[in-house]
Amino acid sequence: MPSFAVVSVHPNNSDEVVAHGNGSPDSYRVERTTIKDVLAYAFGLGYDHELENAPSWVLNDHFNIEGKLDDDQVASLGKLSRDDRGEQMRLMAQSMLAERFHLTYHFEKRDLPVYLLEIAKGGFKCPRDTTSQPAISDPSRPRFRWSAAPAPPPPPPGWHPPSPEEKKVLTQSMHMQTKGWPFWLVVTVLSHQPELQGRPVIDKTGLDGAYDCEMKWSQAGSDGADQFFFSAVQDQLGLKLQSAKGPVEVLVIDRIERPSEN
Repeated sequence: MPSFAVVSVHPNNSDEVVAHGNGSPDSYRVERTTIKDVLAYAFGLGYDHELENAPSWVLNDHFNIEGKLDDDQVASLGKLSRDDRGEQMRLMAQSMLAERFHLTYHFEKRDLPVYLLEIAKGGFKCPRDTTSQPAISDPSRPRFRWSAAPAPPPPPPGWHPPSPEEKKVLTQSMHMQTKGWPFWLVVTVLSHQPELQGRPVIDKTGLDGAYDCEMKWSQAGSDGADQFFFSAVQDQLGLKLQSAKGPVEVLVIDRIERPSEN
C-alpha cells in the first residue's frame, strides 16, 4: 500500500473551533482535525453511522497532521486522473493510520435507518441546464464522496464562529441555487443537511447531468418564515426523502491507539 514519505502528528489543544486544511500536489495537511474526520477521508465515509466502535478520543481530540510526498511520488500522481490521484492519497492516509495509530478494522453490512431520495408525485421541478458553465472543473461523478474530502482552508482573518443568536438568524433563510451543478453534487448538498441527522442518503432518482434547481428553507428551531427542509425539498424541487431501512457498509474499528508525537 502506498504511504507518505514523511508524516508528522501533533495534538492541537487550541481554542479554535473550526478545523481546516490545505490540499496541495505534494502533501496532505489538516489542522485541528479529529481522527474521525481522517478516517472519513481515508475510507470514503460520508455519514456518522458508517463508523462504529470508535473510542471517544477519536471523536473529540484534535490533531495537526501532515503527510508529505517525495518528488517521485508527486511526479507519479501528476500523471493520474482526478479519481486515481484521490484514491492514492486516501490509501496513503490509510497507511498513516495503520503506522502511527496502529489502526486495525473490518467492514460489516448493517441494516440501518437511511433516506431514499426519490422523485415526488407531480414530477421533478428543476429544468435541465444545458447552457451554464460547469460549476466545477470536472463535473463527472467522483469515485469517492465529496463529503469525505479534506477540511477546508483556514477562515479569513477576523472570522469567528457565529454565536447561538447569530446562528439562529443565519438559519432563518437558507438558499440553494444550482446553476451548472451536476446532479450528484445537488444530492451531496441535500444529503448533509442537519435535518437528516447523519443518516445515509440513497439516490433512487436515476437523474444525471446538470439541472437548474433553486430552494429556500428555514432550519428547524429558527424564527424563519420559509418552509422547513423536507417540505421545501418536495414542494420546490419535486423530490422527496423517504425514511427507510437499508444495507449500509460500516467501518468497525478493532484497534486504534493514540499516536506518539513527533
